[in-house]
Amino acid sequence: MTRSVGVIGAGVVGTNLARAFRSAGHRVVLGARDPSSDKAVAARDGFGIDVAPLSDVAAGSDVVVLAVPYAAVSATVAALGDIGDAVLVDATNTVGGTLPDGATSILDVIAEVNPSAILVKGFNTIGAEAFLHPTIDSRALFLPVAGDQPGADLVAGLATDIGFDAIVVGDRSAARIVENVAELWIHLAFRTGLGRDFGFARLHR
Repeated sequence: MTRSVGVIGAGVVGTNLARAFRSAGHRVVLGARDPSSDKAVAARDGFGIDVAPLSDVAAGSDVVVLAVPYAAVSATVAALGDIGDAVLVDATNTVGGTLPDGATSILDVIAEVNPSAILVKGFNTIGAEAFLHPTIDSRALFLPVAGDQPGADLVAGLATDIGFDAIVVGDRSAARIVENVAELWIHLAFRTGLGRDFGFARLHR
């Protein structure tokens, strides 16, 4: 099924996600705080992706994906305004930051700003380049998703559409598990010298 997807953030994560969703046949708009910024213009002119102000992205979108730095999450969610029935997907990680007291995941931070939103965690456990190349040796990379239903199933479907082996691992309370997977990938990639060109896969005996 074709979905309308808004991706927030004109960096490499947001741009690659937008390109992947569009290649899978979905309608995509890239949201940027400043649509005239160099990154936004590069996404529009270089890859032909529609770009819009943050306040316009949620209108008509089935899914809105946050692909911004963790420090900008709360302000970005506030700038989105009323997102209606759209599923809000958090693709961020607390790189260089910490969760506030009482929060178990970034979804808790988002819920403080928009308590009525359908929230899902996903697309945060792999490097940005994998969104365009989601397989290694012909094996689909594993991508866990957690959050509110039916949003989590919808997001897992989108991840499958762009080539991942996506699994819903639980409800909103399981978002911390997904963030732990991301922390493991980041640790292996940057602190053990493994580099970015790897991913996790699911094997069955």
